[in-house]
Amino acid sequence: MKQTLLAAWCGLTLVCGWTAHAQNSDSLNIAADQADSMNKLDMLVGKAQKRLEYIMTNLNDLTDGDDKNNSFDKFKDNLDDLHSIRDDIKDRVEKVRDLQGKRIGAWTKEVSGMNDKDMRKLTNDQIDKAKADFDALDKQMRDLGGDANDLTAKLEDLKKYFASSFSADSVNAAKSQIEGAKKSAREMVTASDALRDTIAKSKKVVKGTVNE
Repeated sequence: MKQTLLAAWCGLTLVCGWTAHAQNSDSLNIAADQADSMNKLDMLVGKAQKRLEYIMTNLNDLTDGDDKNNSFDKFKDNLDDLHSIRDDIKDRVEKVRDLQGKRIGAWTKEVSGMNDKDMRKLTNDQIDKAKADFDALDKQMRDLGGDANDLTAKLEDLKKYFASSFSADSVNAAKSQIEGAKKSAREMVTASDALRDTIAKSKKVVKGTVNE
């Protein structure tokens, strides 16, 4: 009889444990989705950085007068890939923003059911901080997006220029524009590093693992 009761108790404990685990609040479930989406965004930004590094190598080869490795064709291919990655980044950023709105909405709704005013204030303060932190990340994403638009426009102009007149003389004539594009690309890589650092920190805060 004792063994039967013990088995029943252990089974009940196990079920309750799983039930409690499965019953996260809506805001925490959304937070987990948002953290996952931030992780995917980070990987996409990393892919864009790598593609920019390839493009800078292509431009270096062109300015050195070395096209035996089809540097111009590789430049065009890498630029096309960069456009594709940027489209994926834009979609992922919108996903992260959408989940932020849903998370804050769910969190605010959960707080409204609290009876203790001090607990409500404590949680509202946390929500306000979460909003401010995300606003800072969002500004960084928007600023980098604007710079990326300017850079890709410069690279597209170079592609069109070389497509219509590709020779040692035309490359030499456009050296100033090429160097300007390379400078912007280097700055973009550095700014992307800063954004990825912010994403990593934001992801930890959203997941509640900031001290890990």
